[in-house]
Amino acid sequence: MDEGWMMTEIATHPGSARSEGVRSVVRAMELLQLFDARHAERPLRELVELTGLPKTTVLRLLATLEPLGLVAAAGEGTYGLGAGFLRWARAAQLVWEVSPEARAVMRELVGECGETVNVYIRQGTVRVCIAQEEGTATVRSVVDVGVPMTLAAGAPARILLGGAPPQTLAALAAKDPRLDAEALHRHAAAAAETGYAVSHGERELGASAVAAPIRTRQGRLVAALSASGPTSRYTADRVAGHVLAVMRAAARISEIGLGRVEAFL
Repeated sequence: MDEGWMMTEIATHPGSARSEGVRSVVRAMELLQLFDARHAERPLRELVELTGLPKTTVLRLLATLEPLGLVAAAGEGTYGLGAGFLRWARAAQLVWEVSPEARAVMRELVGECGETVNVYIRQGTVRVCIAQEEGTATVRSVVDVGVPMTLAAGAPARILLGGAPPQTLAALAAKDPRLDAEALHRHAAAAAETGYAVSHGERELGASAVAAPIRTRQGRLVAALSASGPTSRYTADRVAGHVLAVMRAAARISEIGLGRVEAFL
């Protein structure tokens, strides 16, 4: 059963103690998600503003999370993630790190095309980068590893949608009525047929990408390998070369495997 569906079902019974518990957990997670590499610390004022919750509720959540080591107060009403996340970060890295062999292929691809190389996976209606090797150019495309990104735009998204169940498109359309679900389906189908996808300025203006599928030895699509960079460098000739290079690299990673992370995909 889909976990998101379960939480929705529970939330429809607001009077139950279980629903209140789930709501508190969701609020706590939304609060923690406000911290990242760019915002390692945030003042209480920002936490209240960004969550949209009453100040008393935010203070109650912080008071619950602090003894657990999940947040820490820096004084003057400023908070950051607690030391408890250090062991979780290490544990998550052990689970989600791709194999050294796959990482070596990624580095070779960077050397071949000069652009940043990423491995993306699908989680529900978002995609997440789990591995990245930065390009060699001074101006290059870089994304935050582990941060959810749209599944409705970009070459990696088209690849991942090709292996997603039909309800994924329906869920994307439900979240954003402006989304052209039929066009998205056509793009995903075309990528599945050709074995690659190319995008220009879909997720971010001035950024382009080439992507290809990574599959298990049984043929199941588990990830997308992409090479991305400034659109100004993605001329027709270079794109043609990148397509071949990315497809070859994705086929090699499919053969050697992504490592233990495949068990979670």
